[in-house]
Amino acid sequence: MKVYARYVDLSEATGTPVEPVEIEVYEPHPEKPGMLRYVRNRMVREVFKDLRERLKSEDLLPDEYFELSFGITDGDREFPRYRGLACYPVTGSSEGHYIHVDALVLREDLHPAVLECVPVFLGKTFQGFDFAARVAAACAKYLGA
Repeated sequence: MKVYARYVDLSEATGTPVEPVEIEVYEPHPEKPGMLRYVRNRMVREVFKDLRERLKSEDLLPDEYFELSFGITDGDREFPRYRGLACYPVTGSSEGHYIHVDALVLREDLHPAVLECVPVFLGKTFQGFDFAARVAAACAKYLGA
């Protein structure tokens, strides 16, 4: 039986663990030595660049495109504060397959509070559903989804 921590197989030595693409930025906490405090999230474009490089290194870059989602017009804004990330393939209505990377953002301004799905990255491929699923799984692995 395999036992996993977040990125490490604890049941056997399998090599180096996957280091996730950093989204959050932390700094040493001045009042609590040895502790970190959250500062901000990295810019969308920074996270995208790192994720794209990882996909390319594994030959998993979609053939048609992989870019910022339509809702993210400015890559120089902070990556959304999220409760979770969703990375999944979708069969296109007329052609190809899409890879969605969405941030699940808590909307506390609504009553009751709800999770809103905010599209962050979008890819398209004509290499079939299995390839799209591998790309989505790699995105999830690298982003720590």
